Amino acid sequence: MKVLIDYTVFDIQTHGGISRCFSELYSHMPPNVSATIGVLETNNVYLQNLGFHRKGYLYRHFLTQTNFLGKRALFKFSYNAAHGNYKTFDRWPSVNRDYCIQLLKEKACDVFHPSFYTKYFLKYLERTPFVLTVHDMIPELFPQYFPRNDYQIEMKKLLIPQAAHIVAVSERTKQDIIDLMKVPADKITVVYHGTDESAYIPRTKMPFPYILYVGDRNLYKNFGLFFRECVPVLLAHQELRVVCTGMPFSPEEQYMFRICGMSNRFVHRWVLTDQILLDLYHNALVFVYPSAYEGFGIPILEAYKAGCPVMLNRASCFPEIAGDAAIYFHMDERGSDFAEKFEELCRLTDTERTALINRQKERLKRFSWQHAAAQLAQVYQKVTQ
Repeated sequence: MKVLIDYTVFDIQTHGGISRCFSELYSHMPPNVSATIGVLETNNVYLQNLGFHRKGYLYRHFLTQTNFLGKRALFKFSYNAAHGNYKTFDRWPSVNRDYCIQLLKEKACDVFHPSFYTKYFLKYLERTPFVLTVHDMIPELFPQYFPRNDYQIEMKKLLIPQAAHIVAVSERTKQDIIDLMKVPADKITVVYHGTDESAYIPRTKMPFPYILYVGDRNLYKNFGLFFRECVPVLLAHQELRVVCTGMPFSPEEQYMFRICGMSNRFVHRWVLTDQILLDLYHNALVFVYPSAYEGFGIPILEAYKAGCPVMLNRASCFPEIAGDAAIYFHMDERGSDFAEKFEELCRLTDTERTALINRQKERLKRFSWQHAAAQLAQVYQKVTQ
């Protein structure tokens, strides 16, 4: 069975959850699935690690590997003309898009799997079924944060009814699709994310104790509420800081820290490698996930792998993913018991803390990319029957 995974998310992301998910599924496919990612060249780090060419590869090898006057213009003209893009002679070619279209025209797959919400492929499918992965329904559930004509919302409305089957990344996401899109339950299969199963060996340490916050801090992520609840915790624990990954603090965040006297208590760290990220988890007193909603929550698995205690907002899919392998708190605009639950964590004995870490390790065994790829292969098989 031949499956084509399209280029879209790999052109959008150099790294990130969705592109990592698809690259892991691709690399763990069972022998009965011959999978192709429709990418000829890319800046995506996960595909580069799998041996895909860096972006610009075709240009560098066009006619000669050396530059010469007019090479860029000649490359664009010849490539666009060869792919029938007569209106875009002056634009850099859409190499990966053209490649996917070419493969669809050649009927090079039994199943097509777009990696994100896009519609370019619909007119080339003919009778080839496509499987759509829905990672979350955040724009639909939090419309106050998104424009009415949000691209994701519009594309889901178009694609979900036409898909041969839907893949959801959690039971929570599946139920949201059923409720919001009126999709029959038997048209949706839950395929959980996995985790990298390579051994983790700690390398670096931090010079102070800290709470770890990972990822974006905007909108439904509840970072503002998290900050509010952290202030009394930090006042009670003068040696404690909060380390945040993601983008550097915005001027608004810096102002919020400053007026509360917390400027030196919130620390930003860039994460350039998996090793750096896992070391941040490993050395943290606790990883806190205050988000109001996530489709799955990959940072939970990352923290489990690094042996870091996890505190989760009791919301969304978090109890589904973490089970009894976390400490839960409540956090929304009406109030929170985060500070109380944090003190409970601090009072854990060494034995109790070790028991929590051991529960997390056991829970982690449920999430495997190999198992996820096998489940996805079954979906592919189903839609071709």
